[in-house]
Amino acid sequence: MASTLNIVSLAHDIAAQKSYVNFVWADDPTKRLALEVPYGLPLDQIESAARSAVYGLSAELNDCEIAKP
Repeated sequence: MASTLNIVSLAHDIAAQKSYVNFVWADDPTKRLALEVPYGLPLDQIESAARSAVYGLSAELNDCEIAKP
């Protein structure tokens, strides 16, 4: 079964001109994730930008190499 990620906040860092969406897993509130989204993102675009950010992270992790020390 797919996990549900609840969007809990959208933060704008004015100095760095970056925005971040913050998620909490619905079935495990100890699991949290913050991902960058386009700066100044309006609330009506948060869901699509959040999904794009999750897909981007998923693709990056899928392509990464796992190395041991």
